[in-house]
Amino acid sequence: MRKPRTARVLRQLLPLLFCGVTHLAQAWGPVGHESVGAIADRLLAGSRASHEIAALLDGWPLAQAAVWADCAKGVDPAKDYSYTARGRFAECAPFETDAGITEMVDFVRRNDDNCARKPGEESCHKQYHYADVAIQRRSYAAGHVGRRDDDVVAASAAMIRVLQGRTAPAPFVIRDKREALLLLAHYLGDLHQPLHVGAIYLDAAGHPVDPDTAGFDPDSATRGGNQLVLPEGRGNLHHLWDDVAEADDAAHIDAAWLKQARRVARTRGAPADWPAAWTGGSLSAARAAFADLSFAAKQGASWRAAAPEDYEHKLRRTQHRQLTLAGARLAQTLRAVWP
Repeated sequence: MRKPRTARVLRQLLPLLFCGVTHLAQAWGPVGHESVGAIADRLLAGSRASHEIAALLDGWPLAQAAVWADCAKGVDPAKDYSYTARGRFAECAPFETDAGITEMVDFVRRNDDNCARKPGEESCHKQYHYADVAIQRRSYAAGHVGRRDDDVVAASAAMIRVLQGRTAPAPFVIRDKREALLLLAHYLGDLHQPLHVGAIYLDAAGHPVDPDTAGFDPDSATRGGNQLVLPEGRGNLHHLWDDVAEADDAAHIDAAWLKQARRVARTRGAPADWPAAWTGGSLSAARAAFADLSFAAKQGASWRAAAPEDYEHKLRRTQHRQLTLAGARLAQTLRAVWP
């Protein structure tokens, strides 16, 4: 939901990455989510799925609908579920009619305190956007630290089930297929942002640890890279990965990019199992994202980190690949629902 920055500004901020903030979990920002939805829109053009989508979303394209789940974060449970973000984010304007705000408020009310929230944790629906699986893991499996019944993988699978006419498993409380589609269009983007799936865990000295073998210490969590900082404390790793360069916005989806998306292989098995299968790729990308960094001892709640000069170049290539996968797989999923 943050306004996109240009590549030039990102280059200026790169040496100052990483400040310690809470886990905002808004993968890609609006630019990336719109690109994911736009790729799927183009791949589905003329299909049965495209007609079903238009009917459910009252004509909104997926490129527009893909930001809805972040816009719903503007509903504040502490203020009697008032929508407090009206006019702040241009991408949310289509949803800020009286009926649209009522729809977002209704979703948040049902999905605010329905999960097993620990003291101090954010609203349940905000936790649907991410997992924090240790980068030492090669796949997504029960019992791993950072895997939850309400994480982005489980949330994506639940929305697919609803679109197939089934009931969402607990803790998700989903009203109907329209709501499930709005959420799936966003969650599959989140699932392909590496730092929304894979996390590095560090000890107090800044050494990587494996929480699944060494025993989980909550103080070792870097919260999707939000707790990784450089001197002067401006910016953070998670936000850098959320930001997408202008070259990868929806306006730059051309024949060559769509050709890449069409080459993405269809996953085997039941569609509701696909999100878990895709997690391995995001974990691999997360390992690469953290591999080039070095860390100093923990100070307060954060660790100082250093990145090499070519870090942004590698980041951009990975972002483009992951956006392509997300858009292609969103289209494949919806074709499987509506063949």
